[in-house]
Amino acid sequence: MAKYGLNKVTLIGNLGADPELKYLDQGIAYTQLRLACTDRYRGKDGNYQNRTEWVNVTLWRGNAEVVGKYCRKGSTLCIEGRLRNHSWETPEGERRSRMEVEGSQVILLDSPSEHPPVRPIAQPTTTLQSPPPSQPDQPVAPSQEGGEDDLPF
Repeated sequence: MAKYGLNKVTLIGNLGADPELKYLDQGIAYTQLRLACTDRYRGKDGNYQNRTEWVNVTLWRGNAEVVGKYCRKGSTLCIEGRLRNHSWETPEGERRSRMEVEGSQVILLDSPSEHPPVRPIAQPTTTLQSPPPSQPDQPVAPSQEGGEDDLPF
């Protein structure tokens, strides 16, 4: 019996808004994104249909700074990370929770000429894989069908 599971997510999608780079009191950069991931499937009527899932993503340190500098609404990204569930209580006493992806690796899929830098980075970093050991206490908001005949080649 396995003692550990696997929690790994790979997403390719487009940013739903310009990233907003923020810093914790300790100077750690982070950004929270909404990534639109669209897949295509064959419906019951035999026609292809698109389905878009909006995924909440949090990036830290160098990943956040790179995305904050080079990306904007519509930028295409590949993000690898793990699922995290955050729970909190509102001031009214209601329990809330939100599932998100904590990104550990980011690949910018647009060409540099499509999205030149939009703002300078305060401090350059050398690594893109640097999630923090724990999440800060930040406020948070809320099957592909088909077969082999659907292959694009």
